[in-house]
Amino acid sequence: MQCREPALIRKFIIDELESRKTSPPPACPPLEPISTPELEQFFQNNDEKYLVLIFELPDMYMAREVSLDMVQYDGISVRRALNTQNDLVAKFNVSSFPTGLLLNRNGSVSRIKLEKETRKEYTKFIRSLPGVKKLNLNLIGWTTLEEENVTLKPANSSKIYMADLESSLHYSLRVEVARYSTLEGERLAALRGYINVLQKYFPARPMLRTMLNYLGDWLSKRETDSISYEDFANVLNNKDNDKDAVLAPHVNYVWCQGSKPEYRGFPCTVWTLFHLLTVQALEHKTSNSDPQEVLQVMRKYVRFFFGCRACAGEFEKMASESMHTIRDHDEAIKWLWSRHNRVNKRLAGNNEEDPEFPKIQWPSKELCPNCRRKVLNDEIWDVPNVLRFLKQRFSVSNISFKYLEDEAELLKKQGETASTNTTREKRETKDVAEGQETLSRNDNVVPPGKAEEKEKEDSLPTTKAKQIPRHRPTIIKMKSNTAGQKDGEETILDLDAYENHYFQGRTLQDSNSKHHKRALHPKTLLDPNDAEFNEEAVRERLLKRGIDAKQLIGVIVEQGDINWKGRWVKMLEVGFSRLDISLCVILYFLTSMGLLAMYLYLNVRSRFFRQRYRYPQP
Repeated sequence: MQCREPALIRKFIIDELESRKTSPPPACPPLEPISTPELEQFFQNNDEKYLVLIFELPDMYMAREVSLDMVQYDGISVRRALNTQNDLVAKFNVSSFPTGLLLNRNGSVSRIKLEKETRKEYTKFIRSLPGVKKLNLNLIGWTTLEEENVTLKPANSSKIYMADLESSLHYSLRVEVARYSTLEGERLAALRGYINVLQKYFPARPMLRTMLNYLGDWLSKRETDSISYEDFANVLNNKDNDKDAVLAPHVNYVWCQGSKPEYRGFPCTVWTLFHLLTVQALEHKTSNSDPQEVLQVMRKYVRFFFGCRACAGEFEKMASESMHTIRDHDEAIKWLWSRHNRVNKRLAGNNEEDPEFPKIQWPSKELCPNCRRKVLNDEIWDVPNVLRFLKQRFSVSNISFKYLEDEAELLKKQGETASTNTTREKRETKDVAEGQETLSRNDNVVPPGKAEEKEKEDSLPTTKAKQIPRHRPTIIKMKSNTAGQKDGEETILDLDAYENHYFQGRTLQDSNSKHHKRALHPKTLLDPNDAEFNEEAVRERLLKRGIDAKQLIGVIVEQGDINWKGRWVKMLEVGFSRLDISLCVILYFLTSMGLLAMYLYLNVRSRFFRQRYRYPQP
């Protein structure tokens, strides 16, 4: 990349992060537009106190930049929404782009009114919200070996693991499919085909088998051209808890586990799943079964749901070349194996490759010594032996059920979660009162249907048990001993270091804390309740003295009472720290000593010359 402009560098970084959807870095927040089902269940699935929605045009980057700026803060999440998401635009009455909305856990919705719709203004406002706190995070590169590397589960390379297969189903149905709030047309047909193939060929445990049959029956009875993902998720999660049906609510990689969280994982399980399905289709074949059935389902799943769109394009290219030539189930098994090796060859040496599990032409010699043979000086595949190996490896008898959680326990937890989600309990309104001072500066925009919720702010839903484990990002910090910071306090580097150098957001502590310090009002630089302070008059006096009024930010306001002594001490100390004053004193002393030495030297020298060249007396 030839450009050196900060804005272009930021855009390039964001584009690179978005291109790694299947294996994003641990520090990366969600950058894709939020879906309607995700929005509706956000506060049930997350602990955040606020959700900031920034509506913008597809070619804008501001929402994603603000989201990256806030990764080191807790209590807040920033998500992007597009002008093309008509359901959300209509729901919140958004007419201009960009527009920011602040959603509170208590159900209130406020439009964020700023002087300018810029990244800097949004970040400044969000960090000033009560309850938004800076996290205590580790330095990149300073983690210990145990923290940096994942503890790998001991796995037998000759086995396939049901934990990997169930992880693939969980991720595909609860993450990949969930990106679409409405499933219709070819995408809905692709989902029906996927569930149908799983019903027929997936060697599921009893309760998962019940779940797949439940999903298949529900989809077949829905004769409409579209369904909402929310309805599909209710069936998938057995919301009514009226069946002994359950799918593991989290990933549990074993053979597909990478040496770090960003490696391997879901893509590995997808290949494993469809290799298994092609072999199982052979074992369950009938006289009129279609040998391309599993491959065509995989093709449509990758086209309509797979998160890595570049990967989906490459797979579609391979499928369009030769998939139509397959005539029997053996050819289907061999076709998927050969295309998998082609992908491995293309990705070998890629910077996203796990160094502990390099991409190789599979199976290896250790796994299948008879799968290769030499012809002259060349080594080629012995295809009949490869086919026998694949049939044995992906047979039901070769599946290991190690590392699986018992289905009865999963069902029990699912029932507890469903019960918790259907009950309501009273909560204290402390959070509401704490946010009133900040929220009162904004013009409240409450969408239709929210008026009753706003009247009942003290009746809040209990937090839903987490289905997806949260992880905290690792970001870059610096040690700092500058004025206003304690020794050893760490400052987090801003993404846009050219503009702001360091984050200046201050943490607002709990209002009941003994050491509580309220943030200064962004407009008056003082407690908003103090009407006697004349900002303009002070600004004029400071400008006459040649002092920028911005340096008054050091004023401390404690419990709503202004510390006037502290203010004027700060004004007298403007531009200086204790270290600066100490250096000035030392330099002044050294300068004085130098001048005294020069004076003594010149005085002695002048006396010497007067005595040496003195004229004789007459």
